[in-house]
Amino acid sequence: MSQRAAQLVSFYQECRIDDQVRFYADRRTLFDRAAAQALSLSAILLGFTAAAAALAGAHTGPVWAWSLVATVLPATSTALTSYSSLYAFEQQSKIYGDAVRAAHAAARPVAKAAPRTAEEDAAELVKRVEAVFRQEQAQWGQLTSQIEIHDDTKA
Repeated sequence: MSQRAAQLVSFYQECRIDDQVRFYADRRTLFDRAAAQALSLSAILLGFTAAAAALAGAHTGPVWAWSLVATVLPATSTALTSYSSLYAFEQQSKIYGDAVRAAHAAARPVAKAAPRTAEEDAAELVKRVEAVFRQEQAQWGQLTSQIEIHDDTKA
């Protein structure tokens, strides 16, 4: 590989591929954590709901308070689940994870079918990796098209 082409590949690897993959990995971690937190909190709320319902049924303490708690907590859990679904934490995590894997695969050297110059190899690397990044961007359009928005103004 010529020195100029090697410099280009090194620069591209460090400043484009590694930086973008690091961004994807950080976002994936963020969305994985958010999905896990929403799921855990929802489970905790439902556990407290069961406890409050049991206390209300056993007529322990102020029954009206336990009944109120047993009514409010499931609604809160449902709202949390709706919030998690609205922000599509799991789907976003999957998109970022897929992009990381695809970027790593695209950055690997490919067996040459025919002799090529170092510049052609560098151009092919950039072409493959940028195709992965364009594909990742296209996924966002698919994700937003899956979200249903209800128009309540129409009768």
